[in-house]
This record gives sequence, structure tokens and C-alpha cells, in this order.
Amino acid sequence: MSTLMPPSKEGSSSDHEGLAVGKTRITPIKRSGRRKLFVITGIAGVVVVVLALALGLGLGLGLKKSSSLSYVTTNSSFLLDPSFVVTSTPTTRYYEFVISEAVGSPDGVQRTMLVVNNQFPGPLIEVNSGDELVVNVYNQLPNGTTIHWHGQLQNGTNYMDGTNGITQCPIPPGMNFTYRFTINPNQYGTFWYHAHASTQYTDGIYGPLVIHSPSEPIYGQYDREALIILSDWYDVMSSGLLTQYLSAAGIDGSNYGGVNPGAEPPPDSGLINGKMNGSSFDLEPNLRYRLRLINMGSLTEFMFSVDSHVLSVVEADGTSLVPVDVHRVPIHVAQRYSVILTTNQTAGSYNVRAEMQATCYKLSNPNLNTMVLATMTYGASPTTPNTQDWSDAFPSLCLDLNSTMIVPQIAMNPPNSTETVQIFMSFQQTTQSGGTQTLAFMNSTSWIADTTNPTILQMSKLGIQTTFDSNQLVVVNDNITVLDLILNNYDDASHPFHLHGHVFWILGEGDGDYLPGVSQLNTTNPPRRDTLTLPGYGWIAIRFITDNPGLWAFHCHIGWHMAAGLLMQFASLPSQIQQFQIPSYLSDQCTEQSGGLVVN
Repeated sequence: MSTLMPPSKEGSSSDHEGLAVGKTRITPIKRSGRRKLFVITGIAGVVVVVLALALGLGLGLGLKKSSSLSYVTTNSSFLLDPSFVVTSTPTTRYYEFVISEAVGSPDGVQRTMLVVNNQFPGPLIEVNSGDELVVNVYNQLPNGTTIHWHGQLQNGTNYMDGTNGITQCPIPPGMNFTYRFTINPNQYGTFWYHAHASTQYTDGIYGPLVIHSPSEPIYGQYDREALIILSDWYDVMSSGLLTQYLSAAGIDGSNYGGVNPGAEPPPDSGLINGKMNGSSFDLEPNLRYRLRLINMGSLTEFMFSVDSHVLSVVEADGTSLVPVDVHRVPIHVAQRYSVILTTNQTAGSYNVRAEMQATCYKLSNPNLNTMVLATMTYGASPTTPNTQDWSDAFPSLCLDLNSTMIVPQIAMNPPNSTETVQIFMSFQQTTQSGGTQTLAFMNSTSWIADTTNPTILQMSKLGIQTTFDSNQLVVVNDNITVLDLILNNYDDASHPFHLHGHVFWILGEGDGDYLPGVSQLNTTNPPRRDTLTLPGYGWIAIRFITDNPGLWAFHCHIGWHMAAGLLMQFASLPSQIQQFQIPSYLSDQCTEQSGGLVVN
């Protein structure tokens, strides 16, 4: 049973009202590549000020208000404790999470944030493969919330996946939910957790999850470990921006539907380990450091590098790779990489760089500093670095590392496909709005979360079903199949898509539409991961096995896009879903939603 807690008496996380935006014109900028870039230009100076207030464009006019909320603690170093015992003997690890509002200023602009245990980013969860993980989450927000364990397979515990409207209802305000699941004994690497209700994680509900294992192929090839969390940041609550984004006017104050569909709010800054400036890594000389990179942003792909230090890429989304040396690592939203950096250069301080790929935004923020810096020091006292960036040219497109560079160390060829599902994703003006509102679609479905009757409860109570509400696109398989998912992109921007509960093979990608028998696919040890990048006006083909029973979300991890409907589900082995021992408090909380609903 869930434990009732006193309701939060603190300010609301939805108290930011969208401000009226004056008329603007959108000016396209000509550039190479498949994508268009647009800049918002105001009709008059006053409009620029209004836009800055509405969008948080970093003009130094942040939302500063008196508040009794506590001030957030920043986790800016995240050097892993080398005394953590890596073992194949499992144990149970307990964590207590309190989700609440707090005041913070990661980029110097004070605002209300949503945080875990008053920390930003949230506390590190560190486990071994095979451990049982128990996290008791207390919700002290005035709205419902959930926590998703990104990349965890959840075999047999789909109801612990933490996906609003799919595997649970939001945790009501003042109540708690205990997530209890076993880490897959064959799973290891770099993962994370985050809120999975509306755009809440954009406001700060996220943190790292590291799985150790003596069986990991790269285990023992490094001396120390550090986490590097990259994220974009907004100076206002995401709820207000989301209201504007989903409005007929769109985020820029004009009817963007026929001009720039799906145009997202550009962020105000970028962060490394919760800070725009000041994050530092005090390392030791002549050691090999495993830097675990995680993009916990909502929109931005980052290009990560360290001056004068070659990076050896050894992991992507929990899959150990044949090492490949690079100067820079592109990392899209929700993806993870591990790189080995050796501290064997001249003693001193070096710039750690996370360049925001703003060329892939549909709207520009002229006040955004796209180069986010931290400091790495070894063999000397920290100083302000004067080191230089690599001279390599930046790619013009927001894409992953070339697939030839993502070669799994444990070779695994996918079995032959037995089923193909083809999906066309797009942004379209809706007929219900008279053609004035633009939403995101997977085929003809724009997803809306059912916050009182998640699809897992529908399936467990009603038996095997293939018919769902019109806002739910669900592919049902009650037999184990080898499924090819072909995703075609009718939008000009790239999109990071994540599949819950699975690791998939990436067979190929390209421009235009996928053509059966013509488009080239690779089935010889192709890349394996859980988060892909779909190229703009292009296609990608993945293959996975539907052997994990449950309701699994497949969605764009750009927060604004998922909230606009860019999500579908795979219902695998529903006959086994009937046998799930779903905790009673999960269904109980679905009846406790009044006053605590979230929109998406």
C-alpha cells in the first residue's frame, strides 16, 4: 500500500502562466544541409522584451521571486568512488527519493526547479549487474509524477518502467511509489533515470544510474571513473513553454503550422553537471579515466571534447565497443557514451567542451552561448585554462557517430526478420483545430497519455486486445517475433528515438524514404543500443525481438515532441502480461488522480 504523506505546502510547479506574445516575423536563413534554421525577429524593441520574458531568452530578466523553497545543491563533480565493490554476487540496494520544488540558478538566473532530494542533477544510483534495486519515491510536488529507469530491460517487471499513461498512473501529490526490480544480470554500462510525465524532467528531475559488472568487456581497462552530464536549460518552467508550444500560435507567437511545424523553444543555456560555468574535474596524472557521458537534455545534441586529449570511445548505451579514437563525440538527447581519457599531457588545466548544436534548432536564441565549458586539472593547481579547441571541422548535421565506429565488442548478428512495421513520423495541422494547431504524429496517431487508465492495466484487466483509443498506436504481438521497425521522417530535423525495455540492432539509415529491397541494410554485427538518431527527411531501420512481455513505449526523446504526441507502443506477449503480479498500490493510485493530473 502507498503511504500517505502531508500534501506539499510549497509553490506550484505550474504557476508560470504563458505571457502574451506580440506579432513577430520568422526569417529563414539559407544554409547547407537538409534542415532550415529560423530566427525570430521582433517588429519593435518591446516585442523582443516580451519574447524574452515568455521564452526565457537569457536577457538577464529571469523569473526571480521570493520563495520559502530550499535552495538546490549542485552535484558538479561526480567522480565515482573507486572503493565501490564490483562483484557478481547480487545484493539489494535501497534509495529514498523525495521529488520536490526548490530554488536554483544553474546558469545564474534564479528560478523554481523540480529536483530529487534537493539535488541537481539527482543523486547517483550505483549498482552491480543482478542487484535488486528498490527506490521509494515520495512525491511532494503539487502535480503527479513518475520516474523512468532509462535503458533498463525490466524483464518481468514492465509495471516498474515508470511511464505515465502506459505502465502506471502518475504518483499523486503527497503519496509514494516503490519501484522494485532486478537489474538484468547481462546488463552493464551507463544509464540514467528521469521523470516521465509531461515535460517535468526538463525542469530538473533526472540523475545517473551506473551498472558495474566484472563481465563487462571493458572492465579493468581504466583506473578511475567520472560522470559528465550534459543538458540544456530554460530560465522558466517548462509547463508555461509547453502551453505555448501546443497552442495554435506556437512557441514563437505566430501561426507556425504551415511555415515551421514543430518549432521548439530554444534553450537559454547549456550545462555540464548542473552548471553553465564552474564545473571542474580534479584528476590525477598518468591514469586512465572512464568518462561516462550522458545527454539529459530535452532538445539539444552536444559535441563533447577535451582540449589536447584524444578520447577512446568504448561504450554506447550500455554496449561495449571496439575502441575507436576521436577528438569529438556527438551525443544526442538520452544517449550515453563512455570514453577513455588518459591524463598524460602537460600538467595543468584544460577546457572540457560541450558545444550545443544550435544549427539544428528550428528557432534561434541570439543570446545563447553554445560553448559550455568545464575545467579538467591534473598535476597542478586549478587555473583558468588557455588551451585551444581541436581544429577539426564541426559536422553540419545532428547525427550519431558513423555506424562504422560503433562496433560491439561482443559480436552478435541479428536473426532473420519475421515481421516488418513501417512508421511515418510527421508534424501536421489538426482538423479538430480547424488547421491552426500542429501536433506530432506516428502514422495517423498523435499520442495522449491516459493518466487514469494506463495501457498496461487495460491489457491486464481486459485480456489480449488489439483495439485502443484513437490516440494510442499499439502494435500487439502475442508470439515472439523478430521485428523490423522502419521509421521514416517527414520532418526536416533529426530526432532521438528511445525504445523502452529493449536493445535493438541498427540495420541502416539514409536520406528520403526507405525502399524495400533497395535501401541497404547491414546484418553483420551492426550497432546495438537503445536510443537512435533518425536523420531529417530520412529513414532508419532497426530490428528487435519481442520476447520481453509488457507495454513498451517508443518515442522521440525531445521532450516537446513527445508531449506533442510523438510516441507509440509495442505490446509484447499480452498473455504473459495477464500473469503479472502488479502491486495493488499501482492501480490504487489511478483512482487518486483528482487534483494531481498531468497533461501528457
